[in-house]
Formats: sequence, C-alpha cells, structure tokens
Amino acid sequence: MTHPAHDAAEPQGSIIACPKCAAAMEQVTVGDVVIDRCRGCGGLWLDAMERERLLASADLVKAADTGSEKIGRELDDQTNVHCPRDRSRMIHMVDLRQRHIGYESCQICGGVFLDAGELRDLASFTLIERIRSILG
Repeated sequence: MTHPAHDAAEPQGSIIACPKCAAAMEQVTVGDVVIDRCRGCGGLWLDAMERERLLASADLVKAADTGSEKIGRELDDQTNVHCPRDRSRMIHMVDLRQRHIGYESCQICGGVFLDAGELRDLASFTLIERIRSILG
C-alpha cells in the first residue's frame, strides 16, 4: 500500500522540514553538491549518492557537517521519522563498517538523514574500526 502523501512529494529545490526536529532546512552548496542542512539541529538530508560524493573529500565533509555532535547524539534515538521529500516512513540503518553510526534512509527516493556529527564520524574511519571491519 502506498502512502497517500507520495503523490505530493517535494521536488528537489523546495524548502523541506527536518525529519527529526521539524525546523526548516536550508540548501547549502558544498563543492558541487547541494545539500539540505537543518537550521535547528544541524542534521543533514542527503539525496541519493550525495553522501558518497561528500565522503570523497575531508574538506567537503567539514564544510557540510557543521552541527553540534552533542545535539546529534541527543536525536540518535529518534528513529520513527518520515522522508522530507516523499513522506514515506524511513528505516533506521547502521553503517556496516562503523556499527556505532545509525542513520535514517528512505527506500523510495534513496535519500538519507544524518544527525549532526555523523558525516564527520563516517569520514574518520579509525585504525581500530579498520581492524574490526577486516576481522568481521
């Protein structure tokens, strides 16, 4: 069964509301990637493949993820959220290489929501995390 709001999906370029705190998200250009960053909690809405494009450069990660890690951690447990683009219920995912990082993913549009600090954390893959990923 489809969600009734899917027909009213937000087109890219529209102002969207944060799926965690409902504050307006502002569009920010980082390198050649246009992302949505929450004005309230500092979380990031990344459309399909934007996370990978940002993670390719430490400078892009630093410019994109400027929010407070403390606020991001406070919102970690809030996992019953809906996609700001198509309103479908997002699923909670865990990064396979860094299992302490959880984020929300939309199975309809492919976008992800990262709490403030999570993109920086994803970019800093430590030696201990590398060993754990090799050993399983």
